[in-house]
Amino acid sequence: MSRWALIPVKGFDRGKSRLSDVLPPRERAAFTRELFEHVVRVLRESPSIDGIAIVSDSQEAREHAERLGAVALEDPEGNQGLAEVVDAALGDLEARGATSVLVCMSDLPELATEDVESVGRQLEEADVVLVPDLLQRGTNLIALKPPTVLPSCLGHDDSLQRHRDLARDLGLTVSVQLRSGISFDVDHPRDLARLRRG
Repeated sequence: MSRWALIPVKGFDRGKSRLSDVLPPRERAAFTRELFEHVVRVLRESPSIDGIAIVSDSQEAREHAERLGAVALEDPEGNQGLAEVVDAALGDLEARGATSVLVCMSDLPELATEDVESVGRQLEEADVVLVPDLLQRGTNLIALKPPTVLPSCLGHDDSLQRHRDLARDLGLTVSVQLRSGISFDVDHPRDLARLRRG
């Protein structure tokens, strides 16, 4: 059994565009990098994770990930969006021997090892574990066993429901887990304000 984590990430200079009204470009890039580094660090410290991979179209992000000890995968050419990028990376990890994968977003400042381990335990009982965002519309983490059991619906505002519906249609067992450390992501100025309030 080999469990991997996969983090899709944009180039740091292109991340968090919705924060452009409150953070100048250089600060926004630094903030995006800090969030990413936190997620990688937590996953590295999680006992159930055997390997970490990132997938990005940014050479800078891939090189930085490798310095952090992660495997760096490149977006497939001509891809049609985040879902296709993630699906290609999941196929790559399965070919490398991964038997399960946690797809984790790169902007989770409150992520902790206990969140990762809790999802891992739940994955022992289900084919798919979904952790939504705070609005319970998007998907901040997807755990899959095996890695290619469910095509990704990431990139849609209602990805949680899309994932649930598709899993049901495929006859998969699904667990939806509400974990505040995973559900809080930083997309909007209000999220940044909440994070700064601590």
